[in-house]
Amino acid sequence: MEIDLDALESNLATIRVLGGRGTRVAPVLKADAYGHGLEACARVLQQAGATMLCVATLDEAFLARSAGVRVPLLVLFPIPPDAVHDAAEARLEVVVTDMDGAGELLSAWGRGRARQDGTTLRVHLEIETGLQRGGVSEDAAADAARTIAAAPGVELAGVWSHLASPGDAAFSAGQEGSLRRALAAIEEAGLPRPAVHLSATGGLFAGTGAAHDLVRPGLALYGELPDDLPIGESARAAAAALRPVMRLVARPLRVAQVDPGTPVGYGGRWTASQPSLIATVPVGYGDGYARGTQPGAEALVRGRRVAIVGSVAMDALAIDVTEVPGVSTDDEVVLLGAQGDERITASELARRRTTIAWEVLAGMAHRIPRVYHRASGPTSVRTLAGEFLVRDGAT
Repeated sequence: MEIDLDALESNLATIRVLGGRGTRVAPVLKADAYGHGLEACARVLQQAGATMLCVATLDEAFLARSAGVRVPLLVLFPIPPDAVHDAAEARLEVVVTDMDGAGELLSAWGRGRARQDGTTLRVHLEIETGLQRGGVSEDAAADAARTIAAAPGVELAGVWSHLASPGDAAFSAGQEGSLRRALAAIEEAGLPRPAVHLSATGGLFAGTGAAHDLVRPGLALYGELPDDLPIGESARAAAAALRPVMRLVARPLRVAQVDPGTPVGYGGRWTASQPSLIATVPVGYGDGYARGTQPGAEALVRGRRVAIVGSVAMDALAIDVTEVPGVSTDDEVVLLGAQGDERITASELARRRTTIAWEVLAGMAHRIPRVYHRASGPTSVRTLAGEFLVRDGAT
């Protein structure tokens, strides 16, 4: 897997301009940075000026810290209450999504205050506006905010929600209104206005969610947009400027001639109808290339589309390269990304699997080596053995 760090930086810059002056960009790096590799992506985005990064779990946040990330990290899902002091000491910002959870978190925080180390716990209060996944109601927002702000050593750092259907302008407007009413109630309660955030990729590019103080781009950061998202007029130039970050490539293990009538792969689901040249590629569903991609899936070889034939196995798949002269084990096979004038996108693979681009990217297995590069060449490699920096062409 090749990860283009220049493209990642470029996408961040594009999103920053789209968000508008004064809006902070907090890239989302959950699920191993959508399959791209959390550690390297986090460091690059920090260098590129991201003022905050978002993850889903406490473990992801600690991994980012161990990789050298120093900017604020927001954990988007609730953490175990007994981990609250470790989180605060690591300068992680946490969320409260309901009053029971808030009580448990603040109680755990209070029990550990004997240390009196001066650490502040920064909490973001989630408002339920329509996604029905988490958050307090707008009617309960002021009481929840008061409870958080009154706890010793605790700061109400944010109020936020998440758009359920960013392509639906009317529904998104309803969510925006609910969040604004909750915020107004908090301000009427005499509390300082915290940072407000709602929009992610969908709201930004459809123009259905206000940028507020902070935006949390995910998919667009990696150069992809949802197939069915209506792009707002003001976002069309930004959408066109996005560059895919991930490219999945391999070289054949074998290129062999098979006779007509020869079955290929487990179960013999495909049989050669003519003398055929079949290349075995060492990528399979164990790497995140799902069996459900077939039938009709293709790869790129020498800038041409070729059919993936037979069953996708755990560690291998087969491609029919009969019509591409001269293919050998030295050739590059592209399963995701561009080669010549052709490109296979995450959205194309998603359509074949009846899923979404997010799942295609995030489903890439940890065992696939990630080679991080810029225009000047490779910068690091991540394998199951760990991460290795590239210096003068060597790791």
